[in-house]
Amino acid sequence: MIAAHFRLALDRAGGRVEGEGGATRLLGIHPSTLRARMRKLGIPFGRKRR
Repeated sequence: MIAAHFRLALDRAGGRVEGEGGATRLLGIHPSTLRARMRKLGIPFGRKRR
């Protein structure tokens, strides 16, 4: 359920994790926290996502 929530936020942010319009702003969490949780859940981000 959490992984789906993160994926939805990333889709709405256009794949952007942090910065203006990024998923962390939508979720209200620190960028490093989101990246760590995504690693734990196996959700690709950054260059791996391409």
